[in-house]
Amino acid sequence: MRNKIFVRRQIMKAWRLLDTPPMSGAENMALDDTLLAVKGRGESPNTIHFLQFSPPVVLVGFHQSIEEEVDAVYCKNKGIDINRRPSGGGAIYLDESQIGWEIICDRDFFDVKVPNAGLYKRLCGPAISAFNELGVKADFRPRNDIEVKGRKISGTGGIDSGDAFMFHGTILVDFDVDRMMGSLKIPVEKLRAKEVDSVRERVTCLKWELGHTPATQEIKEAMVRGFEKTFDITLEPGGLASFEKALFREKVDFYRSSEWINHVRHQFEKKEVHQGIYKAKGGMVRFTLIINPAQKRIKDIYITGDFFVTPRRAMLDLEAKLKGLPADRRSLHATIRKFFEENRVSIVGMECDEFLIPLDKALDKM
Repeated sequence: MRNKIFVRRQIMKAWRLLDTPPMSGAENMALDDTLLAVKGRGESPNTIHFLQFSPPVVLVGFHQSIEEEVDAVYCKNKGIDINRRPSGGGAIYLDESQIGWEIICDRDFFDVKVPNAGLYKRLCGPAISAFNELGVKADFRPRNDIEVKGRKISGTGGIDSGDAFMFHGTILVDFDVDRMMGSLKIPVEKLRAKEVDSVRERVTCLKWELGHTPATQEIKEAMVRGFEKTFDITLEPGGLASFEKALFREKVDFYRSSEWINHVRHQFEKKEVHQGIYKAKGGMVRFTLIINPAQKRIKDIYITGDFFVTPRRAMLDLEAKLKGLPADRRSLHATIRKFFEENRVSIVGMECDEFLIPLDKALDKM
């Protein structure tokens, strides 16, 4: 009987290692959606996924506007794709040299009902272990980054669906600063917050730290050992099941569509547009208010930025709730606080009071 229990526990701790070839941004996002969906239905094993991008791509976060975050003309001229992540966070430039890693597993595996900063630290453990093995002393930096001597080397984020959870990160192997700067509209607030003069003082990569570029396979093997040691699991190489491939093919066209890529858009019909921006420890939040000048009501509102929120649709639902309301500070505060409480809205590293600051800044400009 003891032997049977031991074997059952060993089987439960075996995870799939999925290592896919470089794909486009749309293909990788469609595969993310597929893996999370089938895991949420309990139809696939816990999985570690390695991914890469070809051609280069700019990925914006779920809540971000491409017009605000991306230089589309530069990207078109340089052959850089533009796409959108299903998760929150900020825009990032990725070329063929960067390595993405993902954890797709049962929510119960980490015994955490709502993603939080403590969970992010645990999930970054395997990557930190791999960096250390490769000769780079890395540490976790709240809310969700991995740094080397104060410079970011990996950004991470998460998303959930049903009983499943996906956490993803990127290893900066060799970094093209010029292309990143050209393709992204770097928010001035982020630069001021860290008091730096250049992106090189904020970001680093394995090549800069080691003086050479490690082989892709070497990095992945170090990551595998990091996952197995940190999570106490065994990774077994495997591919996609036939039903996963079929679902992936169904989703690709949607992730290539303008409906998905441009689903956060600003269409200013009135000149009375007021914007407030606030950079907190939990991320940057931007409120854009389009006001009916005669009625002093909110004609439209956009809440964008690089924050992580649960539930994922919370900001879209909040925008819908605020449209048409009087542009009155007290009533808007009350509405938002009630919305946060009733919908159990959680923003990693940010309280509701901080979330209201950029709204107040926009209202002050009226």
